[in-house]
Amino acid sequence: MLPLVALVFAGDFPEDCLPSVTTLRRGHPEIDVVVGGEDEDALAPLAAKGAVTRAAPSLCALANRVYEETRCHLLLVCEPAVFPDRAVDPALAVAEEHLQTATVSFLSNAAGFASFPEGDRPVSHQISGAGGVDEQVITDRLRHRDPALAMVPLPFAIGPAVLVSGYAASAVGPLAEAVPPAQALADFSLRARRKGFVDLLEPSTFVMRAFDVGHAGEAAAADVVDDWLVARHPEAKALVEETRGDDHPLAISRRAARAKVLGLHVLVDGSRLWPREMGTQVQTVALVEALARRADVDRVAVALGDELPAYAERLARNRKVDARRAKPDELSFFGRIDVAHRPFQPDGPHDVDPLRKVAARTAITLLDLIAYQIGAYHPTVESWMAYRKNVRHAAADFDAVLVLSADVRRSVEIERLPVERDRLFILELGTDHLRGIEPQRTPPALLARDGASEQFLLVIGPNYAHKNRDLAIRAATALRRRGLPMLLVMAGSTVPRGSSRVLEASAWEADDDVVVLPNVSSEERNWLLRHASLVLYLSSAEGFGLVPFEAARFGTPTVLLPVGPLKELADALPAVASDWSAEAVADAAEQLLTDPAVADKQVAAILASDVGQTWDATAAELVRVYRSTLARPRRISTSGW
Repeated sequence: MLPLVALVFAGDFPEDCLPSVTTLRRGHPEIDVVVGGEDEDALAPLAAKGAVTRAAPSLCALANRVYEETRCHLLLVCEPAVFPDRAVDPALAVAEEHLQTATVSFLSNAAGFASFPEGDRPVSHQISGAGGVDEQVITDRLRHRDPALAMVPLPFAIGPAVLVSGYAASAVGPLAEAVPPAQALADFSLRARRKGFVDLLEPSTFVMRAFDVGHAGEAAAADVVDDWLVARHPEAKALVEETRGDDHPLAISRRAARAKVLGLHVLVDGSRLWPREMGTQVQTVALVEALARRADVDRVAVALGDELPAYAERLARNRKVDARRAKPDELSFFGRIDVAHRPFQPDGPHDVDPLRKVAARTAITLLDLIAYQIGAYHPTVESWMAYRKNVRHAAADFDAVLVLSADVRRSVEIERLPVERDRLFILELGTDHLRGIEPQRTPPALLARDGASEQFLLVIGPNYAHKNRDLAIRAATALRRRGLPMLLVMAGSTVPRGSSRVLEASAWEADDDVVVLPNVSSEERNWLLRHASLVLYLSSAEGFGLVPFEAARFGTPTVLLPVGPLKELADALPAVASDWSAEAVADAAEQLLTDPAVADKQVAAILASDVGQTWDATAAELVRVYRSTLARPRRISTSGW
């Protein structure tokens, strides 16, 4: 491993070098800092700070002499700069690991086309919008917020500080001494490129160009590509121009770094925040609130299809949430967006292009593939085929595809949907949106009965066939025959196709005591979950399954089957139905109804399950997915797939 020497040139104002020398010595006490100048006696204050002083006419001349003497890596400090702790570690590591590396540059507020946070727009002060942070805080955020950012190819070395590989110098030769350091480094890089070397940006370190220190002022922002450089390297201008494209690796890396430092700007499609609160609405509101709680999320825009419904009105009071009515093709008033996320099923024709016009990247959630696989849920075969096509297009077109469980991912893979593994993410939902203390109201249909406090079994959810409401009726009948007569309440919307109507009618016996509640409010749902003796959740297909967790928050146990994403949860429960027969469901229900200790263990196991996490944990993973997506190239639209 080659040693590293940092080189600083004092010029006419040696005191300008003090911030560079002191921050380098503090952050890297193990390396030598050499300060050159034409009058070595004037460098005494820098020697007092631990620098080695040398007489030299220029920075490049100093670099060539030190390299000839040491054959080491060189860190050239071209302008007065302030360094974070351990600034050079990642750059030095890549120079040692990949010997074809010629130079490594750093993120900086003044680095020409590689400036941060906006290319070609050097800023002379701490980055606006970052809360007054300095080079250390910025570097900490870049290094410690997932995911790690990969090195980025550059046209040539640039910025206030550049690491020159000693290995590359042995092949390329000395730096030009007749031109300023910026041009000499660019020339070195382009000569190295001809030999197969590469120049890299190290995007996890921020070096601050101190404009209030030094007499070069705005000269640091000058264009490096001058006549001298173009005469020697005609390709220089084209290489720089290429960096200005949105999909250039530099632009991608800068965008991902900006999201880490300044915070994410997220747009959530809230067009499904309908008046009735169901699973999609629960997860959308919970996601928005959890994202807004994060310090690394600066703003959450919500594009509404209508006014906020009552259950979501609190979003309007959140200072980080910007919820407004918006048409799909009129989203520009939300301003800069990093990721636009559609957190619901692509059950209609989708157009990703309006989202791409305002967002750097796009994401969509596939809740499940139930309607993709069940034709009976569609009015015609043609409409089913259209639905399947919409799902495939969404999988192909969005930059990130999120699924709610490993089971849904398995279905995506079995169906061979056009989504690569690096675009497919599992996002398990939080389960703490209900705490068991929410407002409640007795459903009028139960209030009208003689004594609304009677014991009852609860089925909650729409009457899709896969919810097996007919099985709940048969299980309630089996319990009655065992001496456990109980009211059965079936709450949930009525679906137009693919329902369990016929099966329910077949299972219904004359003396069955069943109440059907086709529409319940959020408060009525809370009352039902709190007062039910037992919830029957007998679904045979699920994307995630929130109901058992919601019931447990109110202290109510659930009978379920080990299907799909519920298998891991079922493995931890003392009472689980072994199959979809009335007797198997009645066996599990009887345990919970007759033994309070078993019921308590059932609730405790559900609440303690790793399957049910907090929404804050969900948001943390979602932010990681967003930043990972920002760090990759944009997905090319495949609308003709």
